[in-house]
Amino acid sequence: MMNLARDYAEKRDFIRMFVDAKVSIVDLDSGAEYHGEAKNLSGKGLMFEANFEPALDAELRVTVASMQSRMPPLVASFKVVRVIKKDDGMYEIAGELSNVS
Repeated sequence: MMNLARDYAEKRDFIRMFVDAKVSIVDLDSGAEYHGEAKNLSGKGLMFEANFEPALDAELRVTVASMQSRMPPLVASFKVVRVIKKDDGMYEIAGELSNVS
């Protein structure tokens, strides 16, 4: 079996892809709807910016719009693992994806 060394700074299971796409967010507890901008995506997670502050461990449903009309949007369950308030008043929200369709 071949052992390939990772000689890049990112040593995650999945490499992050930088994206610039609209994301629709629904808080599954309250039903509140929000909108944001997806910034990076990996096989297990997503980071987006929005103007609301979800609680850590909040369960959301996210829909990331496709930039190509022939491709459906990414729809998934999302568990909030990090929230950082930015200087511009927006929030950087990162979390784990599951039930991706």
